[in-house]
Amino acid sequence: MKQSCRQSSVACPRLARLLLLLWLSGSVIPAVSGADRVVLRNLKIITDKTVTAFDEDGVRLDSTQVLGWDEIEKAKVAPDKQEAFDKMLGELGGDLYRVRQRLTVGDYEGLLPHAEAVHQRYVGRTSDTAYTVLQALMWGRLAVGQREAALAPYLQCYDILARRGKTELPLPGERRLLFDPKTALTSDMTPVWFDTRAARAEMPKVYQVIRGMKDRPDGVFIYYASLASAAGDDQTAEKVLGAVRSAQTPITELRDIIGAQREVLTQVTPNVAVRHLSDNIDKLSGDNMPLGLYWLGRYRLNSDELETQHLGLLDLLRVPAVYGDRQPELAGAALLLAMQKLADQKDVRGSVALRGELLAGYGSTYSAKLVNRQPSPQPNPDP
Repeated sequence: MKQSCRQSSVACPRLARLLLLLWLSGSVIPAVSGADRVVLRNLKIITDKTVTAFDEDGVRLDSTQVLGWDEIEKAKVAPDKQEAFDKMLGELGGDLYRVRQRLTVGDYEGLLPHAEAVHQRYVGRTSDTAYTVLQALMWGRLAVGQREAALAPYLQCYDILARRGKTELPLPGERRLLFDPKTALTSDMTPVWFDTRAARAEMPKVYQVIRGMKDRPDGVFIYYASLASAAGDDQTAEKVLGAVRSAQTPITELRDIIGAQREVLTQVTPNVAVRHLSDNIDKLSGDNMPLGLYWLGRYRLNSDELETQHLGLLDLLRVPAVYGDRQPELAGAALLLAMQKLADQKDVRGSVALRGELLAGYGSTYSAKLVNRQPSPQPNPDP
């Protein structure tokens, strides 16, 4: 009898340790009536709450608390919900976690694959998570030079904010979307596009987003008209631009600039919009001046007169010189056009100098990536 007690006193601590290990591993759940067990990534364990519902927007507990999928490491829920829960956690949790991580540190290129992987799940949703994913997608695409593809998620972000009556929603990191709620224009995205094929591919996607928007300020039509013009669909560009009625200065200036864009790209005559832009270029606001210079410069470069071409070069070079910090993509595009024109004029030294400026100052832009695919022209040696 004494031996049995001694054996029991040895076994009890061992049994306690085994039960503790099983509990920590998730094999044993504490007996809390009606409760599930949710293990968070920060190592906190929730055992006194029950999962009442879950969808792409998060996991709802009976305390009305909502957990994001990015917060959850694993969970044990009701047996009839476990498979669906694990599937959604596997499909969303890792990518959402990495989106938040990279937004926090400002790694927009790094977050893009993860935002791309899940963003379709959030189209039409208005939750904080949906906004975070679509905002990350917009910034990520801009960061890698996919301007055309960034327009649809921007308009979706604008729509979420409009539907919720907000000018901003919580986001990881310090960056916030800067936009005008009245016009829907954002300083993050000037209405200019460089890839004709991409613009053509994005037109139907942007159109579908616009159809579903709660509000459609004139800035929405400015974006779509400029995209249609860049895609080569001038008929749509003309129709949409004609729907712009606002008398607000940013909108009226952009309407005139995009009118000039249409004339430059279609090479129609007479160039009424271009002449209007030329007469009023110095009256444009600081926000729209670089875009006006860009299209006026492009028009003048096509002239048969050398003096007019030189004026076009000056227009284009003003963009990086004065506005390069605020408009890097536009500055890169202006440098590329000027570089190509100097090469056409057999000014190889000048062309090489602008190429170096483009790659050194605007190396992450779409234009710099185009140049990187081409061999550098070599200047003639001095005699």
